[in-house]
Amino acid sequence: MTGATGYDALEAALPDMAHADDLDDDSYCLVVVPSMSFDQQLLQNVLGVEHYEERLLALLLQLHTPSMRMVFCSSARIPEVVVQYYLNLIPGVPASHSRARLTMISCDDLSARPLTEKLLERPGRMREIKDAVTKSANAGMVCMNTTALERRLAEQLDVTLLGNPPALDHLGSKSGSRKVFREAGIDLPAGFEDLSSMTQVAKALADLKRDLPHLRAGVVKLEEGFSGEGNALYRYENGESEEAIAQALPTALKFQARSENYASFSRRFEQMGGIVEEFVEGVGASPSGQGYIGPDGSVRPLSTHDQLLGGADGQVFEGSTFPADLRYRHRVQDATIEVGQVLMRLGAQGRYAVDFVEAGERLSAIEINLRKGGTTHPMLTLSVITEGRYDPMQGVFRGANGVQKCYYATDNLQSDAYRGLSVSDLLDAAVSRRLTFDPVTERGCVFHMLGALSEYGKVGVTCIGDSLNQAISDYTAVVGMMDALGGR
Repeated sequence: MTGATGYDALEAALPDMAHADDLDDDSYCLVVVPSMSFDQQLLQNVLGVEHYEERLLALLLQLHTPSMRMVFCSSARIPEVVVQYYLNLIPGVPASHSRARLTMISCDDLSARPLTEKLLERPGRMREIKDAVTKSANAGMVCMNTTALERRLAEQLDVTLLGNPPALDHLGSKSGSRKVFREAGIDLPAGFEDLSSMTQVAKALADLKRDLPHLRAGVVKLEEGFSGEGNALYRYENGESEEAIAQALPTALKFQARSENYASFSRRFEQMGGIVEEFVEGVGASPSGQGYIGPDGSVRPLSTHDQLLGGADGQVFEGSTFPADLRYRHRVQDATIEVGQVLMRLGAQGRYAVDFVEAGERLSAIEINLRKGGTTHPMLTLSVITEGRYDPMQGVFRGANGVQKCYYATDNLQSDAYRGLSVSDLLDAAVSRRLTFDPVTERGCVFHMLGALSEYGKVGVTCIGDSLNQAISDYTAVVGMMDALGGR
């Protein structure tokens, strides 16, 4: 049951889900496997990472299409109150109708392993997925990222794997990104890729300083880092020659992940490799662009964002605002399309994103993401609940009423004071304070990663308004509500 033609159209519609019913009337089944198929040890640096699978619950909104069925898989059981919360966001479709077309599959296993691996070792769960898929004429599987594990799962389920083939996964690595940027002819930080040892790191840092005498710091990045947690900063005040740097590295590298140390970082670097590049000084913003590569070879823009970065040196992704600032919005979009043209020639398909840093007049490309990341679920949510579209000419999103929409989104609203709060506590308070999304005014807040709330005191939220100031105002109100609930 592969139905690739129909699912090429479906994958194209995912960024614009409110209009997915432009597809034909054949029934489709979308199997959602939000597996975190990355280095598991590195992922443990992210607080509550086992609940990051829930970011793709935004795809439940795809049930806006009456002919769509869905199977949503997860490591931990998703409470029904959370499922109903998402289904009630769908405009024009009763939750009872969408719920009948949704099958939830849980492995009841929160061990630090990819969800895909857990599914493959559970014949009972595999049968449940296959039974649900057989009710539709066509089926496809969408994942957070695609590796050999996801390819194997799709083959065993006999469904189309949407997105890039695992053989192209390297294009989204740190080294692969730099090579694509060079081919696209866009600016990138000076540096070296395809490194495989800390000895090579020391040499690369020394060569970088020789080539750029005024450089004050370099960045060492693991090939498959997640949300900036795989980065480490080296300041040349600790030494500039290769020998001095090699001696200083064990104590001078400053890791962005709080629990990282030199022994674990160097071990992973030798296992997966990485890059060294200049630390761009004077960064005023960190925008990103999102695009889509169609099966027909077309490349189209989906959005631009400004990333909210935290961590010791501002390299850890914490959230985003949409759209990106007007002063560089179109430059970001144009450069993202140029990168997409190269990716398309190399065989890539589906969604991709490009991260940049802006320092004065300089706009430098930093990384390509071929996975569904932190800017994916807010935009998917916005598309459905406002029934609007992205306007690439202006670089803005307009709701069904033609009014421009902006948002402030974060995965990292967290405080120890929020631990022990229930989902019902949060939603009841948000309703009472009129902070939930209102389809009439097309303004309000949508929560995600609700499963991390009680245990970690952590939740995600996307605040939608007619202006960024309006969205930020609503976010400030949400923080105030959370503080009050937590007794702060």
